[in-house]
Amino acid sequence: MGTCDYCGTQFPLTRATRKYCTPLCKTKACLDRKPSRVRAADVRALFDLLDEEGIGSVDAFRERLRAIIAPERRPIAVHDGPVIVPGLD
Repeated sequence: MGTCDYCGTQFPLTRATRKYCTPLCKTKACLDRKPSRVRAADVRALFDLLDEEGIGSVDAFRERLRAIIAPERRPIAVHDGPVIVPGLD
């Protein structure tokens, strides 16, 4: 018996079905895959970001980079004021 990599159900292993229980699970697994390549529009936006002169801070740069590469992730908090580093007195 094998376990389907997509839905997790048990199925009899044959030579044709090694990872997925049905062709539908195989198709769904292919459609659910995350793209491993960066889109051309995102690459252009990255080059524009690197060519830009007025990036305020590292946090702002990270937020803009996150918005280009992974827009589905939650935003990074940007702090524009002066940074206060506590002293070790």
